[in-house]
This record gives sequence, structure tokens and C-alpha cells, in this order.
Amino acid sequence: MKLTLKIAAAIILLLLFSVYGYLQFRESQSYQQQVAKNASVVYKLNVDGLLKTMAADFAGNPGYYLKYNKKGKRRPDFSLPANIFAYSLKTMSPTTLFSSVALSDTIGLYAYLKQVLKVKDFTVIASKDIMSGSNVTGRTIGTSPDQKLTVAYDAKVLAIAYSFKKEVVIEELNDLLDHKNRINATAPLMLALKKAKGHLSWTAIGYSGQVNFKDGEAEMEGSFPTEYLDIPDHPRVSVEFANDALIKIWLNVGVKTSKLPKLTVFKPDVKLKALEMLNILSLNGTRLSSDSLLKSYLGFAAFEMGSGITQTDSVIAYEYNDDFEKIAKLQLRKVTVPYLKLSLAAKTGDLLRYLSTKQVITNPHKIIGESEDNENRLNKELFPLYQVFSSHKNNVWQLSTQENDPIKFLSLPSSNFFSASLDLNRIKTQQLFPLLNNWLKPFTHLEIAAAKLDSGCAKLTGTLKFQEQDINAFFQMLR
Repeated sequence: MKLTLKIAAAIILLLLFSVYGYLQFRESQSYQQQVAKNASVVYKLNVDGLLKTMAADFAGNPGYYLKYNKKGKRRPDFSLPANIFAYSLKTMSPTTLFSSVALSDTIGLYAYLKQVLKVKDFTVIASKDIMSGSNVTGRTIGTSPDQKLTVAYDAKVLAIAYSFKKEVVIEELNDLLDHKNRINATAPLMLALKKAKGHLSWTAIGYSGQVNFKDGEAEMEGSFPTEYLDIPDHPRVSVEFANDALIKIWLNVGVKTSKLPKLTVFKPDVKLKALEMLNILSLNGTRLSSDSLLKSYLGFAAFEMGSGITQTDSVIAYEYNDDFEKIAKLQLRKVTVPYLKLSLAAKTGDLLRYLSTKQVITNPHKIIGESEDNENRLNKELFPLYQVFSSHKNNVWQLSTQENDPIKFLSLPSSNFFSASLDLNRIKTQQLFPLLNNWLKPFTHLEIAAAKLDSGCAKLTGTLKFQEQDINAFFQMLR
């Protein structure tokens, strides 16, 4: 009997060691030839970690998961590694991302890309091996109708790029398929990701963070450098938010303009463009100097969005007179708009003089008056959606969609220098941004905060709440 138990225990231990060894092998292999050498930010999705978490959740909620596991059309056989990576390049916009996944076979891939990813235009490129009579498969390249999504695949790998700016990504996709110009697994960026245990992690020089998907919520934490930020040792909240506000955001931070890095770009045209992007803020065609704006900024900003309010707007209608002549007539109409308020601590005299010169604020002759209740408005050509009223009091400038909105400034201590709170449920209910409702469907609340650390960095924390409190947050996003 004892011998039998020992043999059984040995077999179980052997199986456990085998499973552990296999998982470690998958983990190690996933870091091979996935990321470009000149990557700026690298993201890692911990597939094995997510599967473990969701397997435990499935045991408690099998009916919910099976309900959404209906059979459909044949999907391609992806060979999922322990980790999937995505990255941006130093030579491209940070919003242009690349990734890849191995393929066990390509049956159904074409249909999947068309139906799920909405890729429409495909081009098949024969490889040199095909031209010389080999049986090796060529490459297929496809793009979405808006030219933002591009895919390239052969018999073994599917490479994907998404670019908000519609940048040319074919060269990097080919490098992904050819495993060319890949970063070494021992590079600092990759070593930092190996240490990260979150379900979703990211790293860059000086930056890192991770997200963990739990039942009903996703928790985020990260860090970033603060060398260019002027953060007070004792931050304060300087505005009074409405209790029922849908969005509350405030920031108690200045900018150390003297410490901002000087751009060193070799090509003169590239340097000029980069400097222009850094120093010029474009607002619907009006160019503003960020340096001029920062000189007036006093280190505090807040934004609030509330329920819908009513504005009276004037529109031009056309009528026919007794002589059947078409004449223009000004009519008033009431419209519902979201309550929006932006507050800034600033040298209001200097700031408003500059904004009036640039025609950002209308009625410039009233700007420096004594009363905070004035008729100044944000130029409607710059922001045509709603009427936005400008007012100021002492060192506070306020923009609001509510006319004669009183300025409420106070001073309360806080351990954070940044805070954001979004009631996503009520934002959807109010129907203020109906085009976003489908995207916001699984979410209920978002809380983000940032606090200063002694190491010259800041700590970022956040929680995103989901509709189903007993179901894993990642699965709710995939539904």
C-alpha cells in the first residue's frame, strides 16, 4: 500500500514538473523574435496568465461562458504563445502599433479577416521561392477600407499593424514575417517585461505599467518620470465639483519649460516639423504658441461634465415674402447640450489678452473688465458644437456651456496631484454621446489617480468597473 502511494505521488510530482517545465518553455519561447530593435513602447498580453484566471472564473460561472461560445463559421487555427506582444516604433507615431501571431494553418483566415477585422483589399505576392519552382507559399497583404488596419501573412505567421495616422507599415510587417531586425530577448525593455506579472503590461524608457483583469473590474498601476513636471510637495484641489457630475478631472501640476529637452534631429525639415509640433497648438486652424500659454498657466486645471442643460441658439431660416422673394430670418431655438466646465489657475490678464489677439475669445474689449459676468465667448468658428462662455475672477479663468456660471474656487489638501472620475453608466443613460454608447457598453465607472514619489517618478493607479460583477473583465470586453 505504501509503495503504491509512493509511486502515485512520484507520478503526480512528475506530471507537475512536466507541466511547469512546459509552461516555462512556452514563456521563454514567446520572447523570441517578436519585437523590433527600434521599438519605443512594448506591450505584453500574458495569454497563459489570462487563461488561468478565466479557467478559475469558468468553474464558477460555466453557464455564462457557454452561452457566448456558440458555434459559428470556421476560424483560423492560431497558435497562441504564452505572451503576445505589440509595439510602437521610434520612427513612427506612438499610435501606430504592430503585432503578430503564429498560424497552425490558414484555412478560414481569409474569411475571418474579411468578416471580423473588416479587411477588404487583398494582394497576393509570390515569394522568390515560388518563382524558382518551390512549393513555399507566398504572402498576402490586406488593408481595411479606412487604410488604418493592414495585415500580412504567409503560411506560418499573421502580422498586423494599426495606424491612426495611416502611416506606411508594409516594411515593418515584412520584417515581422522574416524575423529581421528583432530585439534581443535580453534587452532592457524585454527584461522589464519578463519581470512584469500583470495580464497586460507595457514598458518604455522610464515608463512601465500593468493591468490585471479580475471579476467585475480591471485594476491598473504604473509609473512615469516627472523631471519635466513641477509637482507641489503638498497638492491641493482648487475647485468645487457638483456632487452629481458625470466627469470630474483635476490636475495640480506645472511644467518646467526650462528643462524640456531640445530636439536633436539631423534632417532640417524633420527638425522643423518636430519643433512645430512641440511649440504650436492648432485649434481648428488657429495656431497658438504653447510657450505663451504656459507662461500664463499657474499650475492647476480642472474639467467637469454634468447632465444636459438648455441653450438658446440662433439659426438662419429662409422664408418667402408676399412677392415670393426668398429672405433670411433669424430664429431662436432651444437645444440640449452637455454641461461642460474648464477651469484654469492663470494670469488671466496676460492669458486673455493673448487669446483675444488670436480671436479665440470674442468681445475682446470686455475681457479685462471688473465683473466676472461678461459676454465673452469661445469663438464659435473654433468650437461650433455649443456656445461656450468665458469668465474670470482673480487668477481663475473659466469656460462653461452654462451662461453666468459662478466661479467656485477653494483649496483642499490631497495626496494626489491628478484625479479623474467618470460615471460611465450615467454618461450612457444621458445619451450625451450616443456614438460612444456601444463602445462603453461593458463599463460602469472609471477612477484614475497619480501621486508623486520620492524617486523622481509618479505612481499611477486606476480601476475600471464592469457591468457583470461576477464575470472576468477581459471576457466582458471580448463579448
